[in-house]
Amino acid sequence: MAGNSRNLFKLVSMLLVAASLYSAFGSLRGGEVRFWISLCVTSLIGIAYLILFLDNEKELLKAKKDAEVPPIPDDNSKVNRFFLNNCPFPAIIIDEEGRLLKKTSGASEIFPEFREGEKLSDCPAAERLNYQPDEDQLLRDFEWSHYLVSKLTAPNTEEAGKSFTLLCFRDMRELDSLKDQAEDSRNYVAMLIIDCYDELFSKVSDSEKAQITMKIDKLFEGFIERHNGLLKKIDEDHYFAIISEKEIKALEEEKFSSVLDEAHKITVSGRFPVTVSMGIGRGGSSLRESEELARDALKMTQGRGGDQIAVKYSKNDSRYDFYGGQSERMENNSKVKTRIFSDNLMNLIVGSDRVLLMGHAFSDMDAVGAAAGLCGAVRAMGFEANVCVNEKTTLARPVIGRLRDRLPDEKELFISEDDALKRMTVNTLLVIVDTNNREKLDSKAVYANANNVVYIDHHRQVATCIDNAVISLLDPDASSASEMVTEVISYFSAAKALSCYFADALLAGITLDTKDFVMKTRTRTFEAAAYLKSLGADPVPVKKLFANPLEQDILRSRLIANAEIYRNCAITCLDKELPNIRIAASQAADQLLNTEGVKASFAIYSGGGAANISARSYGTQNGGTNVQLLMEKLGAAPGDGGGHLTAAGLSMKGVSTEELYSRLKKVLDEYYADVQSIDSRPKEELHDEPELTSEAAPSDNAAPSDDISHHSYSNNKE
Repeated sequence: MAGNSRNLFKLVSMLLVAASLYSAFGSLRGGEVRFWISLCVTSLIGIAYLILFLDNEKELLKAKKDAEVPPIPDDNSKVNRFFLNNCPFPAIIIDEEGRLLKKTSGASEIFPEFREGEKLSDCPAAERLNYQPDEDQLLRDFEWSHYLVSKLTAPNTEEAGKSFTLLCFRDMRELDSLKDQAEDSRNYVAMLIIDCYDELFSKVSDSEKAQITMKIDKLFEGFIERHNGLLKKIDEDHYFAIISEKEIKALEEEKFSSVLDEAHKITVSGRFPVTVSMGIGRGGSSLRESEELARDALKMTQGRGGDQIAVKYSKNDSRYDFYGGQSERMENNSKVKTRIFSDNLMNLIVGSDRVLLMGHAFSDMDAVGAAAGLCGAVRAMGFEANVCVNEKTTLARPVIGRLRDRLPDEKELFISEDDALKRMTVNTLLVIVDTNNREKLDSKAVYANANNVVYIDHHRQVATCIDNAVISLLDPDASSASEMVTEVISYFSAAKALSCYFADALLAGITLDTKDFVMKTRTRTFEAAAYLKSLGADPVPVKKLFANPLEQDILRSRLIANAEIYRNCAITCLDKELPNIRIAASQAADQLLNTEGVKASFAIYSGGGAANISARSYGTQNGGTNVQLLMEKLGAAPGDGGGHLTAAGLSMKGVSTEELYSRLKKVLDEYYADVQSIDSRPKEELHDEPELTSEAAPSDNAAPSDDISHHSYSNNKE
């Protein structure tokens, strides 16, 4: 009722009361006229009052009816049953024990045999379905089968400690299908390159070069066309392509073997098979970002020796997927890159107040020899330089001791980590040798405090590589870091003033990694050795640096005696952590490789609080084995394992030697199963192909590390 009606109703009520009183008093004095007048007035007022009263009641009833909430029908009502039976959404209501109270008709399709009163845990169709109530009474979503389940728990107000839980099911198959279609249609950038292009065609006539490049062009064009992509040649040896996610998945299933194998069938001068590499930027929010990732991936393939595909997912993620990388690429005899690097390094040295040099953890003769040789060359030019080395863990004590004995004037040539940190300034130049893995440095603290970093390395590039280097020299074809440093200092003006003892240290590093100039040598290896000879290096005292104590020879013999042959591989294992075990294991692996019929050798040992492997092979030629891929595949995380095709290592913490031994056998089974599948193909398909197109290294162990025990000759005299 409105405000005016209420006021009028009050006024009429008051008048009615007054009229009644007046009539009562008037009738006492008499008078017929007055009586009838008062009666009429009273009657009119009473009628008006009655009309307003009825109207007021009617409005009150209407207002009350509008304000009332309709009662919720009980569980047995027809309305409730109608909604439960005809609701298109699958949903069930259960109690705190998982007993079914109600379910919609849609839920009958998911749980056809689940009846009221039964427990959800007894229903086979509800396996691994989380039906436990939540105390916080918040709506929660979780995945189950192909459904997205929404769970809401409400307390039972009638019984303490009891509750009801509503589970609603949304079928995500159609949505997932649309997501997959959208993901498969995403386009990514791929960069392709012909490996060692200049060296490959350096001695080929223009007509033959044109024929071979035309074959390569047709190979790439056919490859991209079959996979519904777009290809554009941007240089004589570089190609740009766009390919979808769906096609990349298809290529992953075949491990990109089609393009790698077909490239091997193209030969130069009838002798040298062509190898190609590809970098794919499988990520990024745009094609431009994908192109940047593809360039990084392509650079990684070249740092790992070529003949492979690298896939990178994110700028901020060091994860890569690798495919291929089996063959040994053509020897690179060009020194242009080394000369340019040497000039740039000289400019950095001139602009620095001090040069610090450092190798990898458990530094060997190659790391220490390369660092000491470059340190001597820098000092010969009149600049301050020191080698930071951990003398407690180094395996190159004979080299360090000989330099200290023969060069007493070269004070503080080798310094500790603490001394290096005290001497460092913002203008200090840090040169890292024999590793590109920031996780395997001899001193991570020195690296973390360096503003200017340079590295020289002959290992294949890793995913956890040093990514803040001002300049770098990476050559997987080189035999050793000492060979690379020898070439670098040959361009220094004061190189002739280098002491013969520094030359001996460099020659010892080359001798170590080439196993007396037998393994992984090239023309430039012997040129570097000849240059060191011209500086006064003497092979006789260098050979004496490799003398072993009797205890070490006994330990090596013990490892060899424990060896067994598995799949044409020699495997030895020693669980005890003993002095000189690291060196003895590497030497045992080298010697086991000389056993008749052995394709690869593995020495497993305990050291440094981890289980370790030292692996050797003769490479992929002549039925050999790529031990680098084996160690990468065996590793549990990036940086656990890696090295070279012929010499690699692995270090895993939290794993026993027995467990590592079992894992190695499983990896060998998978590796040689692929070899047999390739050998069973028709011979015309194997023309000029390497023995094996490798598996992809998983993303979580795709990054190889420096083989801290990959050298056969070292000494660790106590």
